[in-house]
Amino acid sequence: MRCGISGGLAPETAGLTEHPATRNELPFLGDLRERMETWALRQGPVAAAGYEFLRFGVKQAWACLFGGLLLGLMIVTKRYYPHGAGLPRYDALVIACLIIQAILLWFRMETVEEAKVILVFHLVGTLMELFKTSVGSWHYPEFSHLRIGQVPLFSGFMYASVGSYLARVWRLFDFRFTRHPALSAMMALSGAIYANFFTDHWGIDLRLPLLAGAAMLFGRTTIHFRVWRVHRRMPLLLGFSLVALFIWFGENIATAAGAWLYPSQMTQWTMVSPAKLTSWSLLLLVSYTLVAGTMLEKWRRPTRLGCFLAALAVMGCGLIWRLVPMGLPVFWLRYGGGVLWGAMVLLLAVSIERFGRPSWRSVAAAAAIAFAAELFRLYHQPALDAFRMTLAGALLFGRVFDPWNIAAYWIGIGGAALGRGWFVRARRTGGPLDA
Repeated sequence: MRCGISGGLAPETAGLTEHPATRNELPFLGDLRERMETWALRQGPVAAAGYEFLRFGVKQAWACLFGGLLLGLMIVTKRYYPHGAGLPRYDALVIACLIIQAILLWFRMETVEEAKVILVFHLVGTLMELFKTSVGSWHYPEFSHLRIGQVPLFSGFMYASVGSYLARVWRLFDFRFTRHPALSAMMALSGAIYANFFTDHWGIDLRLPLLAGAAMLFGRTTIHFRVWRVHRRMPLLLGFSLVALFIWFGENIATAAGAWLYPSQMTQWTMVSPAKLTSWSLLLLVSYTLVAGTMLEKWRRPTRLGCFLAALAVMGCGLIWRLVPMGLPVFWLRYGGGVLWGAMVLLLAVSIERFGRPSWRSVAAAAAIAFAAELFRLYHQPALDAFRMTLAGALLFGRVFDPWNIAAYWIGIGGAALGRGWFVRARRTGGPLDA
């Protein structure tokens, strides 16, 4: 039997003594928790089961803290935020989310690792938002100053709330697993899922095969979660389905609060189609992979995951470089973005290497991909050219062939390979990065 990050024996064999971690799970309850536990144990098994069920709900609510606060802000500002205020509502939501994030970190209600997860989800979510809003999948009906293209910055926090929940619930329920799939397989599936969110715009929708692949990958996986004294268990796929269902509930509340709107909701709000559950299930798998890799890294230190997360960070830097006005000269704006793009491709190539460090194969593959991507700009087709004129099309495929871009890509690839190699050597020799 393979267990998760906690290792050890099968959770079902745990004794009835209090688990050490339960003392710090719900610190805001203080002595009340201990009195309730004592009372429940004295009253017998029925009272103990009722207390455990109550504890399950409280821990789930505590795990949803960031997302719940964000959803509450959407509802309150929709109802009470003054129209015509100098600060647009969407921008007020951004500022409020930043304040909440600072408070959670300051009072240690959220760990630094969980904050890192939120940042990664910002980058992943913002890139998809740029594409989906450019093709009309949904839109944000209100004006805002803090935005990239058609995407207000608060939208990143909506994706981040999912990552925050997964990281917090993992810690609060002391997750363990049996027959858990390998991280490399999860990363491959997540990459295909993320790509499908883009390709379905051109009629290449593989969500059903991807769902079938997820069922095959996780079909035998069991999750063990500790509510109180012992670990309970259920199929991991069932857990995914339940979380996706509650995200869909939250999506209905958010659209009713005007956070964003689908085309069918433009004239009058209607319930979000249940078909969106498949999309949320797939996106949840991507989210789970990012969070699982972060949680597993404390024990396995997979350098491939580090490269994958570094690629996402470089992707975010590239978006800022291209889209945020910084007064840069045209030369640096154009080719600096190419350098960042080349570094991102190299890091993605390294992330699928066996040992997660640059080799001649990953460097050659990244260089070939960069060369082919630039040559692809010479291919013209009406629908493709129309898409290239949008913001998402320009970011994904570019518009005009420029041989100097190839040089910029290769400089980025070489710089990322050297930097990653130095990082690996520093870790191996006990350099300053081990501190």
